[in-house]
Amino acid sequence: MFDVLYTNGIIHTQDPQRPLAQALGIHHGRVISLDHELEPRHFAKVVDLGGAAVVPGFNDAHLHLTFIGDALTQVDLRPESVKTMEELLAAVDAAASTAKPGAWVIGTGYDQNFLGDEHPTARALDSVSHGHPVFLWHVSRHMAVANTRAFELSGYPERRNVPVPDGGAVPCDARGLAEGLLQETARSIVLDHIPVKSIQDVADLVAAGSREMLKLGVTSITEPGIGAPDHIGQSSVDLAGYQMARERGQLGVRATLMPYLTTLHPLDTESFKGHQRYGLDLGMRSGMGDEVLRIGPTKVLSDGSLIGRSAFMCCDYATDEGNRGLLQFSQETLREKLIGAHLAGWQLAVHAIGDAALDVVMDIIAQAQELAPRPNARHRIEHASVASDAQIQRMVQLGLIPVPQGRFIHELGDGVAVAMGAERQPLAYRVKSFLDAGLVIPGSTDAPVVSADPLLNIASLVERTTLAGAPFTDGEKLTVAQAVHAYTVGSAHAVHEESYKGKLVPGHLADFVVLSQDIYDIPTEDIANTRVEATVVAGELVYGNL
Repeated sequence: MFDVLYTNGIIHTQDPQRPLAQALGIHHGRVISLDHELEPRHFAKVVDLGGAAVVPGFNDAHLHLTFIGDALTQVDLRPESVKTMEELLAAVDAAASTAKPGAWVIGTGYDQNFLGDEHPTARALDSVSHGHPVFLWHVSRHMAVANTRAFELSGYPERRNVPVPDGGAVPCDARGLAEGLLQETARSIVLDHIPVKSIQDVADLVAAGSREMLKLGVTSITEPGIGAPDHIGQSSVDLAGYQMARERGQLGVRATLMPYLTTLHPLDTESFKGHQRYGLDLGMRSGMGDEVLRIGPTKVLSDGSLIGRSAFMCCDYATDEGNRGLLQFSQETLREKLIGAHLAGWQLAVHAIGDAALDVVMDIIAQAQELAPRPNARHRIEHASVASDAQIQRMVQLGLIPVPQGRFIHELGDGVAVAMGAERQPLAYRVKSFLDAGLVIPGSTDAPVVSADPLLNIASLVERTTLAGAPFTDGEKLTVAQAVHAYTVGSAHAVHEESYKGKLVPGHLADFVVLSQDIYDIPTEDIANTRVEATVVAGELVYGNL
């Protein structure tokens, strides 16, 4: 007897040769049959889907699972929760008034574009901190704000003589005192002094994040950047935390992890054409692991954020004359480490939001491929938020994978339109142009920067309207089929997993989602109202009812 037959469904397989099926036969966690290839009598269990629509499990190619778990315990400062600076300060006041003595009060998700284009200040936070150190993450997570107590614990009493690291900024007032805002690499000034997460802590965050994702139909994720809490990650033991969560049966999603580039180091004293190879201890690199937990690309931030106006651009921001953003590392450092990782066999995943950063990164990747050609490396450009037609063609030539986030359009698009200006705005958040050029794109959200809900992300990809209801480059709209393909097949392809993930065909993993309505067959404006009725991983129901 085989394990289970799911029948009476509208199953969108993502196989162009057989796009629809009515039944899925599953054994040992994999699809073994479609429709009536095997009769129900051969299965130990038969589940009637009741005519519901089914798609492969959503696969978020760029999602911070542990940050999602962390956000559940932090002060919610997203625009939908706090509408004004007064409300933000009130939320911090409420959290600080009940915090344990000496505890850090951490908030997440504030957006200055909804606060009169102003960031909270250290002095304002001091007035509501009740003596606690306060650290508030910006929605982009590329900047944060700290109060005076937080600066004191970091070694800078009264916010005096605060250093400015390369790739960062620390705005100061007329007296030379830090105002509280820490941009890009400057976050580490305070972040390094917040108590480090233990293996147990990270495992708990993985468990909490997994539960949230399964509710949304997300069965696979790629977490971009682990092991470097001064850049991205919870602690130097992030991988051990994931392993602990798996051992405890609490890693509910399949996870591909991207070690941050700074965790890699030279593997030997020999060089290859003048370049050293960079890797993790014992020479570990992309691909190690299994179908539940594996090591993926190495991730690095080359520049900042578009919404925070720190992405490295070829032109000034429309509302900030003289500001073109910045690189987080020097070009020489990026070149040394990225080429070294390429030579060691790593897949690269380079955050490049601005068009100037994109040029820098593509120059480095081109040089790496000239030194040691790897035709199927599938190096990635995370976000690729601003790109010209010529840059897209160069991505094609280099075999790159852009990793855009459709939900950015809705939640961040109004602020981005202002930052870019009317003339350059059409270069932002392109997706259809990538497909038209022949590139494969995955689906991703960068959550918790924006909502992790795949259905909202798909809605944004096909609707392309901002929170204020403004259209955002209609010519870049995707069809529902293209958006779902990105979220399934495209995301698997982005980490070399397409041979067993992303389609509901024999031999592939039996991960799928049952929807409340068929998003292929409803008005696009109704997609955002669709619910996940059930999530199935390896043939087993892990969320909802069937």
